[in-house]
Amino acid sequence: MQDRKNANSMADIIGGKKDAYENEYIRFDTLSALVIDDIGAMRHALRSQLQWMEMNSIKCVADAQEALGQIENNRYDLILCDYNLNKATSGQHFLEYLRHEHLLSAKTIFVMVTAEAEYAFVANAAEFAPDDYILKPCPEKKLRARLERLFDRRNFLLPALTAMDDKNYLLVVSECDRLMALVTNERWLMAALKLKAEALLALNDTTDLLKTYEQALAMRDNVPWVKIGIARARMLLNEVDAAEEMAKQIVADNPSYVAAYELLAEIRRMQKDEEGAYQLMEQSAKILPTAKRFRSNAESAFLLGKLDEAKKYSESAIRLASGSITERPDDYLSLAQIQTDLGDPQGAIHTLEKSARKFEEKGSFGISKNAILAQAYFDAGDKAAAKRLLERSQRLLTAESSSSAMNSLGKAAFKTGDSVLGLKMLTQAVQSSGLERERIARHVTKSMIDTGQHDKVDEVIDAGQRRVLALVEEARKAMHVAQFDAAYRKVLDALAIQSDNIEALFAAAQLHLLWLKQGGMDADVQERAKSYLAILDKLVPHNEKVMSFYRFYDQLTGA
Repeated sequence: MQDRKNANSMADIIGGKKDAYENEYIRFDTLSALVIDDIGAMRHALRSQLQWMEMNSIKCVADAQEALGQIENNRYDLILCDYNLNKATSGQHFLEYLRHEHLLSAKTIFVMVTAEAEYAFVANAAEFAPDDYILKPCPEKKLRARLERLFDRRNFLLPALTAMDDKNYLLVVSECDRLMALVTNERWLMAALKLKAEALLALNDTTDLLKTYEQALAMRDNVPWVKIGIARARMLLNEVDAAEEMAKQIVADNPSYVAAYELLAEIRRMQKDEEGAYQLMEQSAKILPTAKRFRSNAESAFLLGKLDEAKKYSESAIRLASGSITERPDDYLSLAQIQTDLGDPQGAIHTLEKSARKFEEKGSFGISKNAILAQAYFDAGDKAAAKRLLERSQRLLTAESSSSAMNSLGKAAFKTGDSVLGLKMLTQAVQSSGLERERIARHVTKSMIDTGQHDKVDEVIDAGQRRVLALVEEARKAMHVAQFDAAYRKVLDALAIQSDNIEALFAAAQLHLLWLKQGGMDADVQERAKSYLAILDKLVPHNEKVMSFYRFYDQLTGA
């Protein structure tokens, strides 16, 4: 083991005698690591290098599925993951999955091991970047030096990272501010600003979010995550033109950066330009193809009536995800519905009765599967089978069934001639869609048009519901610029139309929490915040977003 001086102790940092934690003594023998590589010789080589550093707790696995099991049951200080894992899941796909599903501790260092040719592309394209890249081959001393720097940074940020794991976002912000006051090293300052921005985004504090990103931009003006952060903050502040201009500039500077295309697509959706959003998402999927992007494109193409393109993307999602951690039974439902709408009932029957038979027929999947099969058999001329399948789909319905399942059942009912059931199911699908109301409304509208129910669309996609959505959107715009009284009036108008509207209630709770944070502890605002949270807790029990609102409320009130 190489000796290193304990040059920068915690006491020296806090006392202002030192500038950074860099060169802090790293005890590798106290750390744990997970090595992921599909080649046995590489796993052995990486294990040997870590053992040379005196790291003892090392687990080696060959694929993402095995790695996922380890990560779900253990917390690792370090993950070394090869980029080329296998055909089903690359290291980048795996990292995106872990980040999207919130399975990685903020304190875990994720390092991608890659060849030089792959690095040049992936490092420029990916929004979900690892903590570092290591190019093959990497000598032991160089690997140790890189890991020491990464653990130096982690140790510096440790109080804030711990608070991030606890989802105590207010504490993350205050810890980052405290730590930044202790150092002048640009690398540490940028790391703290990035973590602070993540916490502010979770708190929906868009004003301070923009200030944080602008502070980072003043230090380094060529960092993609800073620029995309500013663009996203401006979008949230309703400065759509400025957000669009910056996102376009990012694309011009870095044509491979997928996050910029996806933000532009989000802006297009805000502008009700679904075709423009779809074209941008197509570009994103070409640059960095993943099952998640193919799914998104399949749905967009389907809703735009581009069924051949929807089929292509749906099949690509299934092919890419098959046998991997990203495989989803809903992919087969989507493909079968597209095949049915394309006039290929036999293809839909094969997809669901053969390809998807590995998935258990229960819950919302079972409802949708039988409903889509009912459509397919009806189109194939077997009306008796269609009737049996429709009845089976109904029997699987529960109070917890998803809006997507109700939409599938409603479409099947209309197609097979049961207009009463069809109208009931599609109306319930919209009413129970909660935060997905706009998306489900588009699917329900398409289902009604496809089955010749054009004249009933307004009855199902209730005009009052549309007014509620418009008022909620206006309230959110007002709260993002701290116009709390105006936002509250909009929320009250929305709740006057539908008192149990989930989106309006979420907006009400969020508004009052921001009001308390930025306007101070007003007793009336505090009481209303508590009341809205209680209503949400009753309507959507154990909802993660409601739980995060409660934690935020407790932090603000000191409960």
